[in-house]
Amino acid sequence: MPIILIEEDKILRTIEVILDTRVSLERLAAFADFNSTAVDDFPAWLAQTRQDLVGLYPSEVRFFKTREELLEHLPDADVLITEGLKVGDYELSRAKKLRVIQQFGTHVSHIDQESCFKRSVVVKTLRRRTNIAMAEHTMMLCLNLARRFMHVNQLVSEDDLSRHGMHYKPYDTRFTPNANYMRLTDLRTLYGSCIGLLGFGEIAQEVAKMAQVFGMNVLCHKAHPLTASQEELFGVKCVSLNELLEKSEFLSIHVPLNEGTFDLIGEAQLMRMPKGSFLINTARATIVNHDALVKALQCEHIAGAAFDVHYSEPVKSDEILRRFPNFLATPHVGGASRMNVLIDIKTLLQNCVPFISNQFHFSIS
Repeated sequence: MPIILIEEDKILRTIEVILDTRVSLERLAAFADFNSTAVDDFPAWLAQTRQDLVGLYPSEVRFFKTREELLEHLPDADVLITEGLKVGDYELSRAKKLRVIQQFGTHVSHIDQESCFKRSVVVKTLRRRTNIAMAEHTMMLCLNLARRFMHVNQLVSEDDLSRHGMHYKPYDTRFTPNANYMRLTDLRTLYGSCIGLLGFGEIAQEVAKMAQVFGMNVLCHKAHPLTASQEELFGVKCVSLNELLEKSEFLSIHVPLNEGTFDLIGEAQLMRMPKGSFLINTARATIVNHDALVKALQCEHIAGAAFDVHYSEPVKSDEILRRFPNFLATPHVGGASRMNVLIDIKTLLQNCVPFISNQFHFSIS
């Protein structure tokens, strides 16, 4: 039976549910419930998926969090699934059975690929549908803020306008069109505007691609700046945090939450943003200081904010941010649907099947 070694991640626990016959009924039920918004019959989906993974199902699945745990289990592993923990020559020297390293994503800088090649270990990557969905959601929030969708949705009749305290006053259509007959001000376009990406991981890179299609200028800031060749490759300019704040008409958060990023965006940072700019957060709410965000919206320094992640989930009914008509809130659905995750996991495992079923013969030519 193949042994699959996986860097601990709640999403990657799906692999245990699919492959390991020892998985607990409790965990199986939890994942059936978690995926119920996309899959009506999760056991049937599992059965079909297992049929598509001949040679890999069944497998023994083991998880690791630390380098010590990785080193402990590597001698037994046929497949290693990683996210960010270093896999170098020493680690590979202990992996006598290892045939393939599958990265849960596209970044492989933590994997010594030259050593992998020398040891006939293949490295596979995965462009995650979930990341693409997150980027789509980010762009949707940008568009909704720019076009003031929360102010215009369903305001299409004279009665609608009247209920919102507006009086319909037609333009002189003998000479002009009657477009924007509710006379809404401050509508924006994305084209020609500047989006700043705080962080430049895989999701931010997907956002950069989409933003460029809209004709936006893309800036980014990351802990380790991009090289000139990387800037050219991604079509972005990497700048300091202060420059990012000062130039971003749309600021989108894409850093992980940790001690260094908690409350990273506070009052001083929000006040550095151009007056009338927008803030988008699809990462973690507490990267932005709550009270500072409230203040920036109250004084109208920023024209609006859009969050897919929140300070409590579900959001509390007395959350002050909900009172602002220019605060867009979605219920943590950026990566939806769940099928994106399930397809990601199935694709990842299908990448590994040939190496386990001996369909693949590694050769150096």
